[in-house]
Amino acid sequence: MTIIRHLILAVAALPALSSVFGAEPQTTSSVRSPEQSGFPENVVMLAVTQSGKERLKTPVARYMNAEGRTVDLVGAVHLGDARYYKNLNRAFARYDKVLYEMVDGEDLPELTRIARKVKAGTATPEELARHEKYLREKESGGMASRLLGGYYSYVAELTQLSLQSDVVDYGLDNLVYADMSMDEFRAAMAERGESWMTLLWDGLSESSFSDATSGGLASDPQGLRRRIAQVLVQGARSGSRTEQRAIIVSRNARCFEVLDHLLASDAQARRVAIFYGAMHLRDMHARLLERGFTLQGVQWITAITVN
Repeated sequence: MTIIRHLILAVAALPALSSVFGAEPQTTSSVRSPEQSGFPENVVMLAVTQSGKERLKTPVARYMNAEGRTVDLVGAVHLGDARYYKNLNRAFARYDKVLYEMVDGEDLPELTRIARKVKAGTATPEELARHEKYLREKESGGMASRLLGGYYSYVAELTQLSLQSDVVDYGLDNLVYADMSMDEFRAAMAERGESWMTLLWDGLSESSFSDATSGGLASDPQGLRRRIAQVLVQGARSGSRTEQRAIIVSRNARCFEVLDHLLASDAQARRVAIFYGAMHLRDMHARLLERGFTLQGVQWITAITVN
């Protein structure tokens, strides 16, 4: 198996690990009915324009309850066009609250704001110490985090794409943490008899990629983008083993604990977004229906452009 195949499968195999890496509504897409969009069976879509250009698209699905409160499921891929993530930043500013994923990422908004103050030279001594401690902890992270982070950074360089974690503005004041700590996530996996290797094996075994077509892709950013988009579409298909794993089910359960508390305790939270990896959305769709929400429509936005 070539290194390019390994890299592409690594991107597709672990779609929800925003703790390591981390998406644009391109507003030209129109809102379509659930029947037209194919959602939630499709949580990523590969579209071809009339000129032959390919677009990997992710959904923003809107739900409303009897009180008129809305929840938007914003599906993400963790590697995409910089424009994709910048447009998301503008969209997030318009929500009352944005629930975000990131294993061990509870302090990320505060740390992001501190990092900006450090860069501007306005950080206090306490903030400088906090920033330095965070950098040390990040550098000394586990082998899996360092390996996967290196994979994604290398693929981003090859494809001239951006990492979600580098462009999404995690310093927004309306962000609400809705994920597990690393210890909680490891415990959830262990309870279900899973491990990091289980996740990697699921991704590898459920993805199809031909070595015959991988030659030369390292020097062909557009060709590599196309292969990544194709593998992401295949890996996100309904019924995959990954959807039954703790990385989806257990983390979604935690996210909806946070959502339930928010809706019950904050009457001002009328428009809420859940920003999670696209693979989480089918399960989240079912959880929203159970809570009396109905799907209003879906907007498909371009995450990766292939020219």
